[in-house]
Amino acid sequence: MPLEKGRKTQRFAIKKCPDVFMPVAPVRTLVQTACAKDTAISRIEIIKSVDFLPAPPGNDSIDFARDSEIYRQTQAEKGSKRWQQAAFDADTRLDKNAGAWFEEAFGMKIGKKDTPALYELMLVYIRAQHEAARSAKKHDRRKRPYVYDKTENETCAPWDKDSHRHNGSYPTGHFTMGLGMAWILAEITPEAQAAILKRGYEMGQSRVICGFHWQSDVKAGRMPGAAVVAQLHSDPGFTRQLEKAKAEMAAIRTRNP
Repeated sequence: MPLEKGRKTQRFAIKKCPDVFMPVAPVRTLVQTACAKDTAISRIEIIKSVDFLPAPPGNDSIDFARDSEIYRQTQAEKGSKRWQQAAFDADTRLDKNAGAWFEEAFGMKIGKKDTPALYELMLVYIRAQHEAARSAKKHDRRKRPYVYDKTENETCAPWDKDSHRHNGSYPTGHFTMGLGMAWILAEITPEAQAAILKRGYEMGQSRVICGFHWQSDVKAGRMPGAAVVAQLHSDPGFTRQLEKAKAEMAAIRTRNP
């Protein structure tokens, strides 16, 4: 059956353990380790957020008035502990801040050296959610709060302002990334689900507090994450890696109760 126009297809070539498998173009940056006995090729069609998200609120809408008021109120957070947390959350590098986003709730950092199976699992999700979220960003090109606000209010991540200035605000990719990571981590560690999911929610609010997103961007960011997590769970390669990550976490916690 032919794909719908504009849809992306990823092919995962799964080799014997402990080789690495990665999707063939167009998504060339996904990398995941696999431990499989076969050489089957599975296909995942990453859904495009522009195909299911409604348009962002118009500037004359009640929703945008609410967005604007929330943005105004969050400017009072400047310099606070919560503002500093939002700045920490702005760094999406998995080998830097993002690997420690859930450290308190999950119980450890995610890193290539200490949690290699989980690290590779998260890489797959992160790259896939980026593909899902960016289509609506490119289509709607909604202005970010600090761009819309001609006074150029301060953000919690000034180093990111120029690189995001012409990148669409809707939906928020940071929240799509953080919330999806939370869902996966909550599955791996069910005893800490509440704390992990609470932290995932906070990732979205960090983007509003930071001044990079409107509240409605955060609301819209939930769906791409949910769609990608569901799609990845339908792929045998991903589910094998998920089980490998679960076993890795169980072994770590046995060694360090």
